[in-house]
Amino acid sequence: MESKFATKVPATMRALALSKFGKPDTYDIGTIPTPKISHESDILIKVEAASVNPIDVKMAGGYAKMMFDVKFPYLMGYDVSGTVLSTGYSVTHVKPGDEVYSHVPERHRGTIAQYCLSTSTAVAQKPSSLSHSEAAAVLLAALTAYQSVLRADSQLPGGLKGKTVLIPAGMGGTGSIAVQLAKNVFGAGRVITTLSTGKIGKAEELLGKGIETIDYTKENVIKTIGKETVDFLFDTTSCSLSLGSLVKKGGVIVSISMIPGGTETIERMSRHTDGVSEGGVKVNLSWWMVKIMDVLDWSLRTWASWNGRNYSYLMMEPSREDLERLGEFIKEGKLRPIVGSEVKLEDIDGVRKGCQEVFAGKGGVGKFVITP
Repeated sequence: MESKFATKVPATMRALALSKFGKPDTYDIGTIPTPKISHESDILIKVEAASVNPIDVKMAGGYAKMMFDVKFPYLMGYDVSGTVLSTGYSVTHVKPGDEVYSHVPERHRGTIAQYCLSTSTAVAQKPSSLSHSEAAAVLLAALTAYQSVLRADSQLPGGLKGKTVLIPAGMGGTGSIAVQLAKNVFGAGRVITTLSTGKIGKAEELLGKGIETIDYTKENVIKTIGKETVDFLFDTTSCSLSLGSLVKKGGVIVSISMIPGGTETIERMSRHTDGVSEGGVKVNLSWWMVKIMDVLDWSLRTWASWNGRNYSYLMMEPSREDLERLGEFIKEGKLRPIVGSEVKLEDIDGVRKGCQEVFAGKGGVGKFVITP
């Protein structure tokens, strides 16, 4: 398809491209064809920075074998900050030369590369106050956190203003954004997070003042907080069951780490793959797996309901409007991303080490960023 303002790009590029599923110590960099615009809403981006999320390394490890038919090479990465090179003819809100950031849909997965594609509904102007690395670090984490906290705000009578919020792992990519949003945007009266000993001293510097911290390695979280004292629990660490007793009757639990419903998973992935994605993924979740996932999700919702609480799993939706809203929060000083470590794409040892830390889910502060 002919693009508007086409910019000449190399026929091939370097990318994190896997020949088989594996753990981070098996990752490698390969040379593959540079993506081309094939749809009127496509946007070709020169990657300046990409961040790594837990879903990236889980998928690359074969996490979704039962959900998808996967063709190799398997490309990694959904979050990107970069410069527009060319667009499909229907794109009007950005133009070549614009600095943008995007959480790309599944069909365009592969941002850990020199170039990538996204779609017009998922691309927004990069906040000018952020570097490309900071912008890349804010995407999936911020969209997920914002949509989760927004859901809780809509489900609690009177919203989150003045309420008590518990967000475990408040130094992680999603947790750190959720803590800031709950306090600075939604006006929560009390925001509590759990951290390991080494991170406690960094909390005020990175998250701002007024955040209560609990060292989960030394304190009993349930005894310290008290049962039925929390209005909203944001579950980023599969803690809905273990910490659910902290939530008041009528309170809300939103999880991004338990098991999603199978039917919801199929519907969401189908919206973002167009059947077969350019990244090589075809939605292929078996009927029995859909049923198992639906039953597990139903069980969690029923358990919560029996105890007078509202539980739901959130599957983030790429959204230009939400990115633009988050950009305003950043501009107003209410939100800032935390970049942990940063390496070059060709530094394969550094890439493997950073991805392993994301895979392990322990010890890291902020987001791991890769630059071409």
